[in-house]
Amino acid sequence: MNGDAVVLGVTPRSRTALVVALTAPPGVRLLTRTHVDLVGDGLPAQAFHAAAGLPLPEAERLVERWAEEAATAVSACFAELMGEHPVVAVGIAAVVRPVPALGAVLRSHPLLHLAEGQLAREAFAEAAARVGLPVHYLDPRGAQDPVAVERTVALGRAAGPPWRKEHRLAALAALATSG
Repeated sequence: MNGDAVVLGVTPRSRTALVVALTAPPGVRLLTRTHVDLVGDGLPAQAFHAAAGLPLPEAERLVERWAEEAATAVSACFAELMGEHPVVAVGIAAVVRPVPALGAVLRSHPLLHLAEGQLAREAFAEAAARVGLPVHYLDPRGAQDPVAVERTVALGRAAGPPWRKEHRLAALAALATSG
C-alpha cells in the first residue's frame, strides 16, 4: 500500500465502537477518530441478553433485527469515510470465536456474553463486505508489533486527548491491515 491509501481500525463494543482512519505506512497519520452507534434506542444494547427471556422464534427475530440494524449503521459510517478518503481495508481489534446455536446460547450466561461480542464483530465484517473492503482481525491480547505500538503512541501524542486503550487498539488493527 502506498502512503495515500487509508486503512480503518475498529474497536467494537456491545452497542458502540470506536473507528479510526489512518494513512497506510510508511507515512502514518491519523485522519479521523469517531464513534459509531450500532443500534438505535429502539433495540436493546445487548440483543442476546434481551432475547434470553423470549420464545426461540422471537429471539431469532430480535437478534437478526439487531444484526441488520448494526450492519446498516456501520455500512453508513464506512461509506461516509470512504467518501472522504481512499479506504482500502478494515482492521478489527477482536478475535473471532465460534458461537453455538441460539438455543444453547440463550441457556448459558457465559455464552450470552460470547455471542454479544461476536455479534458486534460480525456487524463490522458484514459492513466491510457490503462496501467491498477486506477485513483483518487483530488479537487485542496477542503480541503486537513493537514498531506499530510505537506508531500508535506517537499518533496519540500528536492527536491529543482522548487517546485511550480503545484508540490504540483500533490504530493497531488498522496498521496490521497494511502488512
